[in-house]
Amino acid sequence: MYRLLISLAVFQFIIIGFLYAAPVDVPTEIQGMEGNIFNDKKLGIGLSIAGEADFLGERKLGIEGSEEIAKVKGQFYTSKIILTVINKFDIYGIFGKAENLEYKDSGIKLKPKDKIVWGVGLSMPIYEWKNCGIKLFVDGKYRAVNNIDYFSNYKSFSPFSYDGGYYSGSYAEPKFLVNWQEWQVAFGAAKKFKYFMPYAGVKYSDFRESSINSVNYSDTIVGIFIGCAITPIKAFSIDLQGRFIDETALAVKATYKF
Repeated sequence: MYRLLISLAVFQFIIIGFLYAAPVDVPTEIQGMEGNIFNDKKLGIGLSIAGEADFLGERKLGIEGSEEIAKVKGQFYTSKIILTVINKFDIYGIFGKAENLEYKDSGIKLKPKDKIVWGVGLSMPIYEWKNCGIKLFVDGKYRAVNNIDYFSNYKSFSPFSYDGGYYSGSYAEPKFLVNWQEWQVAFGAAKKFKYFMPYAGVKYSDFRESSINSVNYSDTIVGIFIGCAITPIKAFSIDLQGRFIDETALAVKATYKF
């Protein structure tokens, strides 16, 4: 039982190690997207919707005070509503679900229940080299998961005994809720061809995880991303993106501009 207690405490500190660092959103203007219905170029206003699947692969994590290696993984499925203003700035809202969250070491596997994800963001072009067609852009976002219940599948352990003693502290409560928040800023460069646009860049991610008795921060804050947006028609695009160094992840997004 003591091993379970330690594993749950470690899980609290590292769950955002696989949640944090969201996909990077490339501005629709850089992709050359144009709407057919809600697209007033004189007012500079456009409206788009997007669906995104973000697969965060298995990560290996060290456990403090132990030589053992833990593994974590999970997925996000989200929708985005994107408002384009003055034909350049994409303001978007994020809403969806975090699924299949998992922490595993040699002695235990923890799977909290799926949780709602929400957030907001801004993406915009910042510079273009007209002679070569390379465009620079920036994307910033805030994303949150609230009331993660680590004990959602382990209520029978509240309270419990270990090593001849008795534990009834906060880790043994039926509802031990944690809130997670993330801030990310990414800078990238893209080159538009006829039907596709490769891009790459660097991102900075920071987060806060807070519970009734702790606040935790990430010490891995810089990573890179690389991807390609495919635009078979001007109103629709498919974006494939990989993220590395601070995480190993793959995201797929489809966007339609009205």
